Amino acid sequence: MLLERETELAAATVRLGRAAAGQGALVLVEGPLGVGRSSFLEALAQRAGAERFRVLRAQASRSERWLAGGVADQLVESARCGRATAEACDGPGAREDAHGGPAGGRVPLGTVLEALPGEDGVLVLVDDLHWCDAESLAELAGSVSGRHRRGVVFALSLPSGVVPDGGSVLRGLVDAADVRIGLRALGPGSVRRLVDAALGGRADEEFVEAVRERSAGSPLLLRSLLDEAYSRGLEPRAVNAELARALRSDPLCQYLSVFLRSRPGAVRRAVHALCVLGGDVDRRVSARLAGLDAPGYAKAAGALDLWGLGRPGAAGSGTLLWDALADGIPADELTVLRNRAAVLLHRAGHPVEAAAGQLLAVQTLRAPQAVRILRAAAGSALARGAPRDAARYLRQALLDGSCTGLLRARVLADLVAAERQFATVAALRHVVEALPLFDSARDRAAVAVQLGPLLYRPAESGIAVLTQDLAAQLRSAGTGDAATAELALRLEARHYALGDQDPVILPAALRRLDELGPRPPVRTQGERELLAALVHVAFVTNNASAGRVADLGGPLLALEPPDPRHAHTPLPLLVNALAAAERTEVTVRWLDAVGRRVDPRGAGAEAAVLRAERALVALSHGRTAEARRTVVRPGAGPDPEANALPAICSAILAIVTLHSGEPELAEEFLTADPSQLQDQYHAALLHMARGLLAARRRRDLIALHHFRTAGERLERIGWTNPAVLPWSSRAALLHHRLGDQERALAAALAEVERARRWGAPSVVGRALVALGRVTPGRRGTGLLAEAVAVLEESTNLGELCRALYAYGSREGVDGRRAAEALERAHALSVACGADRVTRRIRAQIGRSPAVPELTPSEVRVARLAADGLRNADIAQRLQVSKRMIERYLTNAYRKLDISGRDALPPNIGTE
Repeated sequence: MLLERETELAAATVRLGRAAAGQGALVLVEGPLGVGRSSFLEALAQRAGAERFRVLRAQASRSERWLAGGVADQLVESARCGRATAEACDGPGAREDAHGGPAGGRVPLGTVLEALPGEDGVLVLVDDLHWCDAESLAELAGSVSGRHRRGVVFALSLPSGVVPDGGSVLRGLVDAADVRIGLRALGPGSVRRLVDAALGGRADEEFVEAVRERSAGSPLLLRSLLDEAYSRGLEPRAVNAELARALRSDPLCQYLSVFLRSRPGAVRRAVHALCVLGGDVDRRVSARLAGLDAPGYAKAAGALDLWGLGRPGAAGSGTLLWDALADGIPADELTVLRNRAAVLLHRAGHPVEAAAGQLLAVQTLRAPQAVRILRAAAGSALARGAPRDAARYLRQALLDGSCTGLLRARVLADLVAAERQFATVAALRHVVEALPLFDSARDRAAVAVQLGPLLYRPAESGIAVLTQDLAAQLRSAGTGDAATAELALRLEARHYALGDQDPVILPAALRRLDELGPRPPVRTQGERELLAALVHVAFVTNNASAGRVADLGGPLLALEPPDPRHAHTPLPLLVNALAAAERTEVTVRWLDAVGRRVDPRGAGAEAAVLRAERALVALSHGRTAEARRTVVRPGAGPDPEANALPAICSAILAIVTLHSGEPELAEEFLTADPSQLQDQYHAALLHMARGLLAARRRRDLIALHHFRTAGERLERIGWTNPAVLPWSSRAALLHHRLGDQERALAAALAEVERARRWGAPSVVGRALVALGRVTPGRRGTGLLAEAVAVLEESTNLGELCRALYAYGSREGVDGRRAAEALERAHALSVACGADRVTRRIRAQIGRSPAVPELTPSEVRVARLAADGLRNADIAQRLQVSKRMIERYLTNAYRKLDISGRDALPPNIGTE
């Protein structure tokens, strides 16, 4: 199937027509390797045969270039046999002498052409003219000069890029061409036709495009690809497009390997250098890698142009072609080449990651500067925000045989700085591996502080002791060096943060906070990290009021540079404490500044911690829906990479979903990584989630057990602040439901007492609501009114909404006051995105379910679903993805508190 050659073939055929009238021509056919020059000559020969032309053929070959007159003899022989019978060809006139020529000596080509019958048109075809021997070239030149007199058409083929020397016979033939036909790569339409014909049926556009890119439209490469795809049974579907881009052809590789071995050594080395470096590297590096001087490399590169190969990655060069050439390089030689290439690129001033890329592709590092190059590339990758690339470079550096001792320790330290972004468990493992390799306590401390307390797992409890020991070693050194003292403070901060569940360390941390005085120093990073850890301990143990925490934490955060790397310090613990204290003015500005330096929706520990911190601030204002949008990805469910992120992220995911009334989702987040449940706080959160689920199912005794177990977990580690987890108020409500009034009041009063000690209005108000609900009569009503009054001073509109609802739905409250409270509660619930509370309030006041909280997109999709359309039909009508439709419907079901589309009201979104 000859495609996209009609115009060129027509131009050549015109010359055949003129030849019949006695006007000869020289047609020169050009094109790169594999473009189909031979097929074009064959197609022209078939047209000539139809016109009763005598066709003379010859195929020049590099291996026969030494044979004088060899190509001319092929043409003479084809003239003898062109119209003769097989017997005639074997007769006496065709016998050869002992030297392979015709009996009686060689017959010149010009003589044969003159002897052919005048009524016959003659077409002379010579393929790969550049390999023609000198004697045959001379005979061709002589015959071509008389083409117009004799009416002979000569069709000669050459690879693209051949530039014969001036004055040479070959140059004379090229210059004498009457028509120059350049064959190009096939376009998308022709590629599609060939794909459809080879693989059957109508191929998907993505598959066709993949095949076209892989073959660069070369007929030879395309045929090899399609043969390989057919042998593998690869269907031409879009899902197989990536497989098509990776196809390799063993026959093509073998063909090119044999072809390359027949070339001069300089040419082979130039091809190997280009396979390793690609086509966009400067010629100096390529020449040095090939072991050639500038003239030698230029000559070898000219040979590539002779074949029409171009350069790797250049337009029309064909990815498969260069992959096949690269596959022919022996593995040991390729390893040596890549190691040398890395050094040459680095010395020549190319980007260090380009040099490191060569080292990533080998299994054995042999370059003397390999580790240095890979470390420099890792630094470059980190600077551009690509920690995964940095980690790949450094892991490769660890494979070098010279990477031992102190050098290995330093590479491991670099690796920790990269991995802490996305693989915290691996980062911790490499910290532990690196520490013994360092000679000094100061160097060990510098590595240890790269990981913040948020990145350690509970199973690594020995880390707290290790940090304490390192800090003690630094202090005992007594050098008075400021940098060493700073490291000691940072290690001490991690020691207290890591020991925040240790009943031995907690009292020591509180004493250390007292030692710092009423105005602790916060000038240096170490002082700020230490104070952040101590404030966290004081917060969770309820040993400092919300006001005191705000007084300590606000100035600290104002002095701290807004750097995303604070995720690797104790500072996020301070952000949590300030959010619980409802002092977020400074925090919001600081987090906004951090957010300008990191993609808030990006991957990695720093972005995840930032999202968690922002969610905590949103919750402190009662903006539940905003908090959920910040940390819960669309479609919900645990992130597949959640295990690589700090434990605080899963805890905050659980807290947010508990606030949004989704305990089942909180449970899913908390159980995604079972190792985190060794942490008492995570375990308490899980019991809280399961208690809420049981309470929703009216399994009150089971729910009460979970709430009390959550409390016991926290009591065991000394975490008594109800801002951390309001388990006691939940237990009080369950005791009340079960009729155990005495225990209900005791549990509620205990939480009120602790809440008042903390002093944040939202926590005090929430505890008062629980106490008011379990307290009968006017006393209970008065407590609910007090809760509303307290929460009026809070920034947490969500807790105020719940207090208003509790007060407005209380029996015995004046009707007008109740209605006003419920109306205000309704407005606040909608503003906060508290959908379940909104539905309960509507049920209480009898409001029509107009569902104003549905977004316009959710309303539109829900209406179409209520009309009976399938998700695929809705997606097509609205021009969005089917997954997006599923997301809109899931949100609508949740907000409407219905099980599925069968329960959708027909006039949704209207009053």
